[in-house]
This record gives sequence, structure tokens and C-alpha cells, in this order.
Amino acid sequence: MRTLPGAAATAVRDLVTAPGRPGRVVGVHPTCVYVVTGTHGDAADTVVALETADALGLPCSVRLGVDRSAQPFADVRLGDPALVGAGRVVAGSLTVTVVRWWEPRRPRHLHLPGRPEGQVDERRVNVLTRLLEAHPAPVPADASVGDLLGLGPGLTPAGDDVLAGLLVALHSHDDLRRPLADEIGRLARSRTTALSAALLRHAAAGLALPAVVNVADALAGHGSDDDLVDAVARLVTVGSSSGTALAHGLLRGARTVARMAEDAA
Repeated sequence: MRTLPGAAATAVRDLVTAPGRPGRVVGVHPTCVYVVTGTHGDAADTVVALETADALGLPCSVRLGVDRSAQPFADVRLGDPALVGAGRVVAGSLTVTVVRWWEPRRPRHLHLPGRPEGQVDERRVNVLTRLLEAHPAPVPADASVGDLLGLGPGLTPAGDDVLAGLLVALHSHDDLRRPLADEIGRLARSRTTALSAALLRHAAAGLALPAVVNVADALAGHGSDDDLVDAVARLVTVGSSSGTALAHGLLRGARTVARMAEDAA
């Protein structure tokens, strides 16, 4: 058995501090291990990721103080028994003890003088549109929720990534986000993986990878155009298609918000 200290996201505080619950390892990579515990119907509270210091920064993760070169997950295997709770996460022969907490970032409001909060910078939306011309969506980004959920291979299908980006883009618009989140929540239990359903629930609360939040912030007018270009360049490198799908979801949401502002003008 190996024991390491970790910093847990506040989004999984209730899960990590509750009495221990058995689970299983559903994914193992050099920078992360995914653990599912409990019932799929309560997915956002039943998934936790163990991440190295150089990993993506999932909002449901417990982050270690070592990077992938230390190979902390070398002895963890897919299907290993797990335990989450009482201040620790056990995955196979690895135990991670939570010694501190970190707060995942949410998107910031619009940063343009004289404009209402929650809107987007339409010029930046056009910049994102041009940037993504070189990175086509891996699935039809404008498809319905029912068509997108579970669409694509892997633990986080590309269709789900589009929806996650869309939810983050709509974070400041409860009237748009809540019905969408409710529909996704109803269907996700039977349409996609427990991990992806959990990430969608977190996205509905505005929680996502820092690379996603950085693009959302840039669309709201924060930073410069170059910051948006850099943020998109980093996002599209995430996974084989996840980052690109997330970016197209953000673009779909930004366009939705821009159209709403035009209709209200």
C-alpha cells in the first residue's frame, strides 16, 4: 500500500468527508484515476478523480503534489476496488489522504463598461468562430440534447463535452441554463457514463476545467484577444477530441447569449 497527501476540490467535499463508501476504478491514465462510488442516479456526488499536479484540473478531483513523472498510479488497475470517504480516497493499492481543499473557478461576468452582466463580447464570439474553423466539431454541435448525450466513444463522449461547454457558457443565464440542465440530468442517467454525467452536473454549476473557464472568461471580455487565442489553443489540445468539442459547446452557448441580447435590444 502507498499513501500520499492530496488537495480535494470543494465540489466533492461532501463525498470525501462522508463515511466511507465502496466503489471501483473506472479509468486509469498517467495523470489521473477515476473512481465511481454509489449509484449512477446521483452521479455528481459519486465520482472523484485522483490527479497528478500536471493534470487537467477536473472540478471533482483530489490533486497530488507530484507530477506524472513520479508514476503515482503505476500500481492502480482498471476495476480495482475503491473507497471514498472519511477524508481519503483509496484506489486499489493507493491511498490518498485529503490534507487541504481547493476551490474550482467559475466563469466571470461580462467585463465591458456600460453592458449588462451575463452578456458576451460579440466581437470575441466572432474571433472564436474563426479560430474553430481549423478545428471542426467531432459531432454535430447544434444537435439536440437527446442526440448529443452519449454520442461518441470513451468515458466522456464528445456529445457530452459539447453539452458541458454549452452549460458553462450559459452559467450567468439561469433562465437558459436550468431547463437545459434539468433535461440533461433526466436523460444522462440512462444515456451516458457515470463519469460524464458527473462532469455535466458540475458544468451545470459552472465548474469545469480551467482551460474551459479561461475561454469563457475571454468571451466575456476579460483579457485581450491574444488571451482568447492562447486559451483556445490550449483547450483544443485536451484529449483526442474533448477540448475541441468543449470549445464548440462554448461557441454554441455564446451565440445563444448574443442572439438573446440582440432580441432584447
